[in-house]
Amino acid sequence: MKILDMLVEMVRVVHGLAGKVAQHDRDMAQQMKRACTSAALNASEGLYAKAGKRRSRLEDAVNSARETLMALRLAGACEHLQPAEVAAAVGEVESVIRVLWVLAYKR
Repeated sequence: MKILDMLVEMVRVVHGLAGKVAQHDRDMAQQMKRACTSAALNASEGLYAKAGKRRSRLEDAVNSARETLMALRLAGACEHLQPAEVAAAVGEVESVIRVLWVLAYKR
């Protein structure tokens, strides 16, 4: 599934940026990594679950991805990351959210 590749790429990008953030704020970096990893793991679980559990896990994945977005934006606001880095990573995460939303709510 293409979404699995997107999730792996999202984790790769966010974890790389978290390394830069950690030089300034270790707690923010850890939270960013946890949220991103949680999004990927919940999405993977949801993709193979049935009925209600599927939607629930995919919703959890969307929410964790949104948390990741905020962590990236905050890291940029605190000047731990360059604006271009934040923009690229935000685009990556937003693409994942769009796909997960469709998967969670398609009829």
